[in-house]
Amino acid sequence: MNKYFKENINIKSELKVMNQSNDVAEIYIYGAIGGWFSETNANTIKQKLEEIKAKTISVFINSPGGDVFDSVAIHNLLVRHDATINVHIDGLAASGASLIAMAGDTITMPVNAQLMIHNAWTFTGGNKHELRKVANDLESIDKSVLATYMKRFKGSKEELQVLLDAETFLDAEQAIALGLADEVVEEVEKEDEEETNVDEDLTSKQNAILQKFSASANKVDSEQTKEQYKNFFDLFKN
Repeated sequence: MNKYFKENINIKSELKVMNQSNDVAEIYIYGAIGGWFSETNANTIKQKLEEIKAKTISVFINSPGGDVFDSVAIHNLLVRHDATINVHIDGLAASGASLIAMAGDTITMPVNAQLMIHNAWTFTGGNKHELRKVANDLESIDKSVLATYMKRFKGSKEELQVLLDAETFLDAEQAIALGLADEVVEEVEKEDEEETNVDEDLTSKQNAILQKFSASANKVDSEQTKEQYKNFFDLFKN
């Protein structure tokens, strides 16, 4: 079991459909997915999708994952839907949630979001024959998981398998380089009208701070300052 999932399995699961119109609908998949983890499962997603007639569906994900079969089914439900599917990874799309993300016609990630991929795991018990069967079953599931990523992955199956074996966390740039995402998005910038309403007192304080540091800097020998910065950056190089 991956460490992140163990620590976050009790995150409150949330499934919402919002802003539905003839053009756009939004689905939020937050928290664990399927099985005994949450009510966010293939059946509930299916019911939601049957109600959506919009031409575009934006799917927002922040999830540590969950049941692999529910995740695969949700992936396939989204792929089959007539709407254009735009996936937005708000924070984390890990494990089964990353499989759902792969259903997107487009996949976007903020610079601080993460995508995590790994091999299937399970809880089990039994004699040697039962344990061997479970291992064989997991290998079969892994083939299905790998096939889902390979629809987008820019590389060989062997290269992808290395990442799955390592339980790999990817930032936005890494995910895009590997074909598992399409675009890095920044935080939404405030409109110009809002920016002009910034507290003038705050601006004054910022200027005062800058002037204070500028005044202090003038008292320090420039060559000494250069040497201090050099030593500082040398720490990182080492």
